[in-house]
Amino acid sequence: MDAQLYVGSLLIAHPALRDPNFKRSIVLIAEHSDNGTVGYVLNRRLEATLDDVLPDEFGSVDIDVPLFWGGPCQTDTLHCLHHLGTSIEGAIELCSGVYWGGKFDTIRELLVNHVAQPDDFRFFVGYAGWANGQLATELHEQSWLVAEGREQFVFYGNAKNLWTKAVRSLGVDYTLIANTPEHPSLN
Repeated sequence: MDAQLYVGSLLIAHPALRDPNFKRSIVLIAEHSDNGTVGYVLNRRLEATLDDVLPDEFGSVDIDVPLFWGGPCQTDTLHCLHHLGTSIEGAIELCSGVYWGGKFDTIRELLVNHVAQPDDFRFFVGYAGWANGQLATELHEQSWLVAEGREQFVFYGNAKNLWTKAVRSLGVDYTLIANTPEHPSLN
C-alpha cells in the first residue's frame, strides 16, 4: 500500500495523463488497501439527474439532483457522497465534512421532505478503481498529484474549473501546471 495515499486523499491528474477517463480529473479516494483503491471523479457532471437513473422501486425524488460520472468501473451502480454526517445510518467519513454512502432510504427521504438540499450530495454513476499495485505504479510515473481531501472540492459548484482550483491549492510551485492549457497546441 502506498504510504502517501489514504482514504480521503485527492488524486489530481497531471496534465501529461492522457487517458480519456482521467484527463484533468480530480478523484476522491474512498477505499485504499492492499486489495486496491476505489474513488470518485469529482469534476465530470452528467446531463442526467438522479430521477433519470433511479429504479422504479426507489421512487422519484422529484428534485433536480445532478449526477456525476464517478469513473469507468461498474457504470450501472450509484454511489453517494454527502456532508450530512452519520445522521445517515451507515455513512463513513472520508475526510473532514465528507461522508460516503449510508442508507439510501434515509437519503431519499431527506431529499423528498426537503430536509436536505441537492447541494448536500454528490451522486455518482460508476467509480474509479485500481487493482493492488496499479495506482502505486501510476503515482511512481507521476501521472497523479496527491492532495488532502477537502469538503470544498467535493461540493464545488463549477466542475469545469475544479481541476485548476485543486492544482493551485497545492501552492506556488504548481502554478505552471495549473496554467498548462488543456490543448498545448493552442498555446
